[in-house]
Amino acid sequence: MGQPLFSPSSVFWRVNRELASGLAGPRAVLMQIAHPLVAAGVAEHSRFRQHRLARLYRTSMAAAAITFGSREFALRAIRSVNEKHRQVHGVLKAPEGAFPAGTRYDANDPELKLWVLNTIIDSTLVVYESFISPLSNGEREEYYRDSLIVARLFAIPEDITPSTYAEFRSYMCRMLDGSVITAAETAREITRALFSPSVEGTLLFLGSAIGIGLLPERLRHEFGFAWNERRELWLNRTAALSRRMRGHVPAILCTSPVATLSHLRALVAS
Repeated sequence: MGQPLFSPSSVFWRVNRELASGLAGPRAVLMQIAHPLVAAGVAEHSRFRQHRLARLYRTSMAAAAITFGSREFALRAIRSVNEKHRQVHGVLKAPEGAFPAGTRYDANDPELKLWVLNTIIDSTLVVYESFISPLSNGEREEYYRDSLIVARLFAIPEDITPSTYAEFRSYMCRMLDGSVITAAETAREITRALFSPSVEGTLLFLGSAIGIGLLPERLRHEFGFAWNERRELWLNRTAALSRRMRGHVPAILCTSPVATLSHLRALVAS
């Protein structure tokens, strides 16, 4: 295996190697399906009712391959994702949010790919800063600059991709404040299947609760998630405890095994 696509000393690697960063998954998925065209693709072209964790699993595996793998390994993972996406296209059967019935969707639409990628970036940074440690403006900029490499590999055009972290924040605000992103009926149906308290045990439920708590308030309300001051206090205390503990726990216990193995391979190869 060749050298990793990203340097083990980079902010991108440091943030994504944390096991706690996996908590970004539920939040990112919820934000993704809050785009009605993404939700339609998930509803019509996946077996989310039978395989509730499949999207989270595939996303986490692809992210690990891209972040910690060699360029060749990352490109193979991206080709696999793109191949699956080629089969995901169709038309809305009913109005969803701002989109009328008959609106076409395609998983390889650059605008949809940009939204999906940016929800992952945003959620990862929110979770890292909440549960691990705050980042400086410079570190956020460096993290986002490396994420542009991922955007290029997924063939997201430069002319629609925010070029700086500040532009990325503006993009997220525009999307969340506009009429496109809304938890319409299809998104709520998916959510009822994916985020039931009974799904796959207590650990997933806790991860989902954290993802729900970190959602933008408007989306949390539109999805119909119950949230109150007691749950907000629980989330804040859990995050504060995690930040305090992280400084006293050996890094090897908090780091993705994939990241550790890839780092060792890079050291041997250098």
